[in-house]
Amino acid sequence: MRIAVDCRLINKTQNTGISRYTEFLINYYINRYSCENIFLISNDKSFKYFECNVVYTKLKPFNILHFLQFSTYVKKLNVDLLHVPFYSALFCKNPNIKIIVTVHDLMYRFVPNFFGRNEKLNSLKIKYFDFIVGKSLDSADTIISVSETTMNDIWDIFGLKSIHITENSEIDYKEDLSILEKFKLKNKKFYFYCGNSRPHKNINFIIEFFENNPHLPVLVLAGKGHKDGKNVISTGIVSDEHLRVLYKSAIAFIFPSKYEGFGLPIIESLRLGTFVIASKISAFLEFNSSNIFFFELDNEKEFLNAVNLTLSNSFVDNTKFFEKFEKNNIYKSYDFVIKNLFNQN
Repeated sequence: MRIAVDCRLINKTQNTGISRYTEFLINYYINRYSCENIFLISNDKSFKYFECNVVYTKLKPFNILHFLQFSTYVKKLNVDLLHVPFYSALFCKNPNIKIIVTVHDLMYRFVPNFFGRNEKLNSLKIKYFDFIVGKSLDSADTIISVSETTMNDIWDIFGLKSIHITENSEIDYKEDLSILEKFKLKNKKFYFYCGNSRPHKNINFIIEFFENNPHLPVLVLAGKGHKDGKNVISTGIVSDEHLRVLYKSAIAFIFPSKYEGFGLPIIESLRLGTFVIASKISAFLEFNSSNIFFFELDNEKEFLNAVNLTLSNSFVDNTKFFEKFEKNNIYKSYDFVIKNLFNQN
């Protein structure tokens, strides 16, 4: 079987959630079908991944003209299966290729002013994305949702059924302690957040909270667009080696988002034995662990209570929690999907 994986959103510099998920998929297909049968579609001429075949295209996922042309491009690849790990796939069905599309979230539909404060422009962009996403999902033979929240959102917005298969993330890189020395965190207690600073991430809430409570341990922010402040340290974008150390050394990872389709950092944090403080949104509430402390959005009293709980409790070993996120179990779910697609026994 010849399999194509759309890698156009892999970003090794910023190491996004989409990048991590795409690499997980590539490794799954390599494990099951070997490198010589895997074709990776990329916009980057220098992109390489083990011995897989890399095919280059100038077509961008969210350019409307390129989206319309991508179906013809894929047809020429002569593959049996195309897996697109985001919601821009094909304009129309191809009877000769099985298509799997993974949806992580429909954030653009649920976050107010997602595309900016201009109401008309925001409305037009929602329609623009609705067209691309709607056509992509209609063209798919199987839609995969990474959470029950996203599965329900797809049904509510597009009236389409999807299969819930969770994500996996394990940061297995060697620890690089230099990040702690650089920011004088080696013998210091701190709370941690990693991600961008877009409005739905609700970062201003936690920044203001820690600035107004200087008696608490410092808040460390990793990622693009953050600034230092009172009781706040910004590290900028960090490597996986540094990320692992920051997760592991923190008192807790803080996830204050107003909307998410999943919560990959929650798994990453808990795997390394670190508490999580998370907002009470549907995607986060799917994680059932005594090591997560929830708070109502923008409720300072509940947030302070969660902070105090991380300071007064011990991390509980809950091995069973990770069973559904184990790589082999997720692999088996994908095996089931592909067998059904190709009517294999």
